[in-house]
Amino acid sequence: MRTPISLLCQGVDFFLQRKRLFTWLVVAFFVGVGISTLFRGGIGPPPRRTDLTVFLRAAEAIQSGEHIYLVVNARGWYYVYLPLLAILLTPFTQLPLLLDTFLWYMLSVAAFCGTILLSARLVQDRLVGMRAAVIAALFCLPSLVESMTRGQTGVISVFLAIAILYLYVRGRTVWAGLLFAFAVVLKVSPLAPLIVLFLIKREWKMCAAVCLGLFFFVWVLPSIVLGTDQNWFFLTEWNRILSHAISDAGHESHLWGQLVTPFAPDNQSLYAVLTRWIWPSEAALVNHTNFWVRWGVRAFGAVALFMLAFVSRWKRSQISQQRLVLEYSLFPMLMLLVSPVSEIHHYTILFVMFLPTFFYLDELPRNSMSYQSLMWGAIIAALTHPMGYIHPFDQWGIPAIGALVFWCVLFVFLARNKRV
Repeated sequence: MRTPISLLCQGVDFFLQRKRLFTWLVVAFFVGVGISTLFRGGIGPPPRRTDLTVFLRAAEAIQSGEHIYLVVNARGWYYVYLPLLAILLTPFTQLPLLLDTFLWYMLSVAAFCGTILLSARLVQDRLVGMRAAVIAALFCLPSLVESMTRGQTGVISVFLAIAILYLYVRGRTVWAGLLFAFAVVLKVSPLAPLIVLFLIKREWKMCAAVCLGLFFFVWVLPSIVLGTDQNWFFLTEWNRILSHAISDAGHESHLWGQLVTPFAPDNQSLYAVLTRWIWPSEAALVNHTNFWVRWGVRAFGAVALFMLAFVSRWKRSQISQQRLVLEYSLFPMLMLLVSPVSEIHHYTILFVMFLPTFFYLDELPRNSMSYQSLMWGAIIAALTHPMGYIHPFDQWGIPAIGALVFWCVLFVFLARNKRV
């Protein structure tokens, strides 16, 4: 029985079996994306259309003693991450922007390739693993490409997610915990709810490593560079500014237009999408409370997290590796959906959900209900994802709807198939 996914797998296998052709296609892809990236970040006319300039401006502020959360780049954008990322980039502030853009792009390329290679090693059959990883990348390619061309952290975040998973399934829980802490502090990311998975599975060594890593990356390392008083000041400022930005008075925040307004079409969180459905304009929202939408989404997130934790309660040794990968994949996507801000380029994390789906599709009978539901869930998510870049589909929240449908399909599959 032929299906759309089986035909796609045959096409991918055709190229994987011709390594030279596949290599040339990959090189051509990265060269093409690289040219666009360098044009945006260093060759084209200012202002530079890259988030890297925001990170570098914060790094410059650290060196000059400025307030890292109040300085802006040439486009008026503010830095919104914890101090760690700015600290790590301070050595690069003296380099030409073109060179910084090139180095950041090469880091993204390395992260992209590392993601594919580590993903392929999550199953015993490397061909199956490589095929699944390639298709997963193709299915969320728009956000992956945007992340690379705009100097964002999306591809790096996906690599860290897969690297943590790889270490975890290999039983290297301490290293996985430390890397998890680094990933969360580098960019407060959708990976954060995974701590619930590690707790529910009683991974005590890993949880201890996470706590140690958080203490080191949030407090020790920044305090060495900034001093304890300055680090504490930046941490409290970060919490104050972000808490205000996502509150009912968020429209008064200087981050409103840049980041948190739910009326930005690229904001594909459920909160933003529902807000756009209910309120006709930003002015109408500002003059009223958004209590029911805000707390409705939070309630959904809390219930979904509890149910996901319940169906993921078995220890790592009691379930198959594929199920572990699937359980792992659902936590970050849930966070992305219920977060107040989830821009379309954050949807690189879809890769982590697509990956176990194709692991299962390789084994399930093609005429089974499980196969059909997983296949069509993946296809819906893949088809709706690019609509985040097309008006008016982005305004309607089509990518968020597709991702939610896909998440629900995977959750039902997980709940119905005990330990498999």
